[in-house]
Amino acid sequence: MYLTRLLYFSRASQGLGMDLDQILASAREQNSKNNITGALWFDGDYFVQVLEGGRHAVSETYHRIAADERHTDIELASCEMVDSRLFHKWRMAYFADTQENRDLITKYSGHNQLIPEKMSARSLLHVLAEGQLLGH
Repeated sequence: MYLTRLLYFSRASQGLGMDLDQILASAREQNSKNNITGALWFDGDYFVQVLEGGRHAVSETYHRIAADERHTDIELASCEMVDSRLFHKWRMAYFADTQENRDLITKYSGHNQLIPEKMSARSLLHVLAEGQLLGH
């Protein structure tokens, strides 16, 4: 099995309620079944998510997510074969819009708020990876 890491971002659809607890519970359940790990950042406007696992499982998960009407303007930032997982302990880590997390954004971009289209895929991945080390 080839280990794959996929990173995408999107904007939250206007007018649709976001039940983050339900989204995370569903993601964690599905990811557990498919041996996928990863992280999700949601600040009320943007989603940034990384998925890690077998190529087929990650591809199917991404396509299911891309069809979800709760977000729009989905953009694939990167998809690559990797030797190991960065998020091996997380079925789906979650990062909210906190001052501590905004400090990470400032560290890896020219802004103090999440604007993923103005960040490289590598910088987005660093924010998520470093965020998990902070205990998120």
